[in-house]
Amino acid sequence: MNIKTKIKEEAIYWLACEKEGLNELEKQELKHWLESNQEHQKAYNRMKLVHQMAKSISKENAQILSEQAHKEARKIRFLEKTRYFSSASAILLIVCFSAFKIYDNNFAVQYSKTFQTDKTNLANQQLPDGSNIFIDAKTNLNIEFYKGKREVTLNNGRVMFEVAKDENRVFIIKSGDINIEVVGTKFEVIHKKDITTINVEEGIVKTYFSSYFFDKQNEKLLTKENSITYSNFQGNINNQEKINPEKIALWRENLISLNKVSLKDAFDEFSKYNDISTSFSSKEVENYLITAEFSSTQLEIFLKTISKIYPLKVDKNDKNIRISKKN
Repeated sequence: MNIKTKIKEEAIYWLACEKEGLNELEKQELKHWLESNQEHQKAYNRMKLVHQMAKSISKENAQILSEQAHKEARKIRFLEKTRYFSSASAILLIVCFSAFKIYDNNFAVQYSKTFQTDKTNLANQQLPDGSNIFIDAKTNLNIEFYKGKREVTLNNGRVMFEVAKDENRVFIIKSGDINIEVVGTKFEVIHKKDITTINVEEGIVKTYFSSYFFDKQNEKLLTKENSITYSNFQGNINNQEKINPEKIALWRENLISLNKVSLKDAFDEFSKYNDISTSFSSKEVENYLITAEFSSTQLEIFLKTISKIYPLKVDKNDKNIRISKKN
């Protein structure tokens, strides 16, 4: 038995003893054990966390975990000690040992990194598992890898994922309560204030809305050329359609692709790459639609284009742009 396993067993043992009730001598022994080694305190704290998490799971899932734990317990010699405890403490001892495996797989971080971009994108960032990500301007995301899963939290912005295949470690992206799960594929995730869009370039992608553990609403399985848009707050599917995979994540080539988007949204795109502030004379004007492609540096061409398409007046004063109807 290695040292780490021994410490885990001792932490679980003391937690069960504590639940059963400690006398003064045992309290002193526990105090001495915790203070004698920092790893003892860490293991003990982790078990406290696992125990708290166990209280929040449903009765059905708790039963499944208990059955798995008892199967695992038959293989563990140290659990012969459970005969000294009440049934409640013995069950806690068994479940906690099994839960350590769950903790190591899902909560012990092996790799962590945060990316935050301003007005330029980041191309081809390689992750330790061999996956590659492309990050658009004005994007913020956190990456954490565990033994049993790979997880990304996309707080805002756009990311193109090229996920290295690993059937033993699912790759999960969380965009608010919108979840995307893959094993290995290529797809884009766009997180805006109210919506999340997933565009699949290659492979199979599972998407769903989940506001709490074990809850999966509006689950969909997407394949190449599929696009889906969810409401971030209710989890409703706002749109699902076939798209041209060659048009996915054109921002990687410094292109702004506009497909029947409002002028307001179009200016929001340009403002990612240009230091500008835009205002409109009315809601009607900001909701005018446009379909076109521009380089992210072609702001002036974009301004000329919209004034030709619509009877609009464009007033530009340094970084401030005002769009209004012509008199």
